[in-house]
Amino acid sequence: MLKNKNNGSGLQLKSTDILILLILLIAPGCAPYSLPEKKTYSEKDDPYIYYAQSLEAYESRDYQSALENINNALKLNKNLAQFYQLKGDIHKSLSENEMAIETYKMAIQKRSNFIEVHMSLAELYEKLKNYEEAIRYYKRASGLEPERIEILLNIVDCYIQWNEMVVADHYLNTYKKTATEFKKPVTDRYNVLRGEVLFLLNDYAQSLEFLNNVSEPDSLTLYLYGKNYYALKQFDKGVTYFNKLLNDDKTNGAWYHYRGIYFYEQKDYEDAKGQFLYAVELDSTLFESHYYLGKIYLEENDPNAALDEFKNYLRYEDEADKSEEVNALIQSIMPKSK
Repeated sequence: MLKNKNNGSGLQLKSTDILILLILLIAPGCAPYSLPEKKTYSEKDDPYIYYAQSLEAYESRDYQSALENINNALKLNKNLAQFYQLKGDIHKSLSENEMAIETYKMAIQKRSNFIEVHMSLAELYEKLKNYEEAIRYYKRASGLEPERIEILLNIVDCYIQWNEMVVADHYLNTYKKTATEFKKPVTDRYNVLRGEVLFLLNDYAQSLEFLNNVSEPDSLTLYLYGKNYYALKQFDKGVTYFNKLLNDDKTNGAWYHYRGIYFYEQKDYEDAKGQFLYAVELDSTLFESHYYLGKIYLEENDPNAALDEFKNYLRYEDEADKSEEVNALIQSIMPKSK
């Protein structure tokens, strides 16, 4: 205990002194704007008990019970940002996305520098393909903690999905510069995303150079390797990566589709047809497989089957690059089909 130098007795602190000490001791960015209420709660009126019960139910995936308890907590104390954070997480787990967004924003109103809620909002908006809002909240989170440089790569990913490759490339440069400033290593994810941007900009050789820097290739890395080699007409190399992907996941129709392209380019139409048929059996929206099947049926002099496949192609992708070609093929087939 601290001693008074004059009389040796315990130092007496006024309530205002305690309040000042609490404010000084609270870490920046971690504290809610409102301090806990001074009154002592009875057990049935303690919001923290309801919060703990809600958290336990949430972690057990009993979301309805979790929601009931966090609502009880908020009835007793509407000022704590972490209560709204948990409520938002519960709504997100229940796929109640609009309620989750509204609740997360309430958390930010209570604590504007609550970085984890900014991240939750950004991730949810990204999932909903609202990339503009996702980028806005990722930028806010990055501004709150600039040393968390991986957030910049989340921004890059959003711009890729938004088909804004020039801006994505700008943020890749920002990431690399910031990594140097904070003396942090460049990650595999940076090289993969750089490879993806370069591939989408049709710079296949340069894309491969960055992919070669990836120490632990994931499925996206393997996919980009395959697509780059196909774009360079090196089908023998490309198909090896799609074979690896197929070995890891035999339920993904896309991998059969890309194997089908390999056989098609070898003019092995029978094996190609088998791959494409299995691809659309797993996923009928693989419009490119329908295109190739139509072409194969034309080779087999089966205009009726070709017409069906070309129509399927247009059903799933009427804005694709090959739409004009497919419409012309349909017109040429129509007199021959019965």
